[in-house]
Amino acid sequence: NFAYGVWATGGNLNTARDTSGGAGTQTAGLTFGGYTTTAVGVTESYNGNAWAELNDLNTARYWISGTGTQTSALAMAGIPSPGSTTGFTESWNGTSWTEVGDLNTSRHGVGAAGVDNTSALAFGGAVFPTLYGNTETWNGSSWTEVNDLNTARVYPGSAGTQTAALAFAGGSPSFDTVTETWNGTSWTEVNNYNTATARLGSAGTQTAALGFGGGPPGIANTESWNGTNWTNENVLSTARNSLTGTGTQPAALAFGGYTTAVTAATEEWYGDGIITETVD
Repeated sequence: NFAYGVWATGGNLNTARDTSGGAGTQTAGLTFGGYTTTAVGVTESYNGNAWAELNDLNTARYWISGTGTQTSALAMAGIPSPGSTTGFTESWNGTSWTEVGDLNTSRHGVGAAGVDNTSALAFGGAVFPTLYGNTETWNGSSWTEVNDLNTARVYPGSAGTQTAALAFAGGSPSFDTVTETWNGTSWTEVNNYNTATARLGSAGTQTAALGFGGGPPGIANTESWNGTNWTNENVLSTARNSLTGTGTQPAALAFGGYTTAVTAATEEWYGDGIITETVD
């Protein structure tokens, strides 16, 4: 049998964790950092079937954010240890991480968008109890502050590029549904995400995005965005929060997160027009 609009089981992470950063595609993914029982700097790449360990981040941290590709990624912000928050930024060249210019505002749980390690956008985040709407753009060497989100929030879903981004859901401080689009200059509120949540995974572009999971406690909800409205889709096989996502709306990757403990589970999304074989 064949189906689309479903999640399929992928290869497990080598290191189970939550709150990691992510970049890349469903068949060429990257994850870095996160939390096991402490902050980790572990980096792994995904080839569509299995994860392989690569060189670690220079600074281990959790609630780290990332964007870019498997060979040209950017890792930013996060928590190196309880009670500390950083604006550290590291650039990935496919082999190793290099420390580059820090965010102007240190925080964790930020939204991120961008195409590679030379062009990115970071928005929202927190150093509790303060929530931020701060937005910063990355030019390959430094961050510049630009116009804030309309709704300050932490742990939002995010998608898109430096000049065409999407921010949705998150904590402000209660679970939110607000969705905003970025046009390179300012944020505009658009139609809400259906499920009030934070700590969700996300993938896609400003006009074709996917959000999944969230909480706590962990949920399995999946929603797709067509540039105007959010639509409920088939749910994740493993309900979880604090997971990471990457890829596109029709071909996304969800990995890690927290159920009753950190998980290594990976799932691959096959959206409309992407057909996968299923077994009865």
